[in-house]
Amino acid sequence: MAKEIWVYAEINNGTIAPVTKELLAKSQKLAAEMGGYTVAAVLAGKDNKAAETQLGRLGAEKVYSLEHEGLEHYRADFYGSALAQLVKTYEPEYFLLGATAIGSELAPTTAGLLETGLAAHCIDLRWSGERLNCMVPAFGGKVVSEIYIPNARPVMASVRPGILNVEEAQEKTPEIIRADASFLNDVTSSEEFLGFEENESNGADIETAEIVFSAGRGAASDASWNAIQKLAEKTGGAIAWSRSFIDTGRVEDESCMIGTSGKSVKAKVLVNAGISGAAQYVCGINKCRTIISINKTPNAAIFAHSDYGVVGDADRILPAVLAKLQ
Repeated sequence: MAKEIWVYAEINNGTIAPVTKELLAKSQKLAAEMGGYTVAAVLAGKDNKAAETQLGRLGAEKVYSLEHEGLEHYRADFYGSALAQLVKTYEPEYFLLGATAIGSELAPTTAGLLETGLAAHCIDLRWSGERLNCMVPAFGGKVVSEIYIPNARPVMASVRPGILNVEEAQEKTPEIIRADASFLNDVTSSEEFLGFEENESNGADIETAEIVFSAGRGAASDASWNAIQKLAEKTGGAIAWSRSFIDTGRVEDESCMIGTSGKSVKAKVLVNAGISGAAQYVCGINKCRTIISINKTPNAAIFAHSDYGVVGDADRILPAVLAKLQ
């Protein structure tokens, strides 16, 4: 096995996903602790030239670049076959992916083809001196399990975006390895790409925004929801929600849901409106710098995880805050 830590470089609309930057920085730190390891990025696409240069600036010492017509658009089985073959050819010891919408599907697909172990939806990666421990929340975030893969290689892990607190990666001039992609001519896909339709934007990205307004069941009224949308617009903030807010029918998907099965945020300011504070939710907000929570129940669990608590009705408080800002 090559003493390499691979990071899958996810590309969204021509831009390297933020989680790739987080994983490259984390990999540099792990490589220093482990000694003698090289940090490499893995690219799959139709034309990778622009991204190859960017990955060096983000800390990749090597870039494995796989180009093929069939990689122009993401398809799980085709991409999984491509990554699995790349791993079999170059034999890295560790392979990290972001637990994004794509990564959460691609990681187990690739791991299954390789018959190796996968620690999914990790919140941290720690080198013990002998092995890589993957920290994964369990029981609704009440417990953090320490998972390691003793024998199978490569060790694979998917890491939740926005969760790692790491310093900027050291810039490198990477060695570019343009892998032979001719094997993909013999790979068939059970999926057909028909088109790409982008979700309607809810403002700034919740994983990178400095201010996030998060709505719960107690903020599902017209007064609260309208105020949250206007507050986010006025402050340049992002809008998020809890699982229970989705159940009210105000939003249709989990794209901006915070929690165990959603996303993690590390905003400078997080405002929770009408959120009770279930363990499944709070495990996604523990990296935020300042947390302000509004709930009309004085003993709501969310207050135990907040820097400031406002006991009151979000229907009255949020419009009043908006009026002050205006």
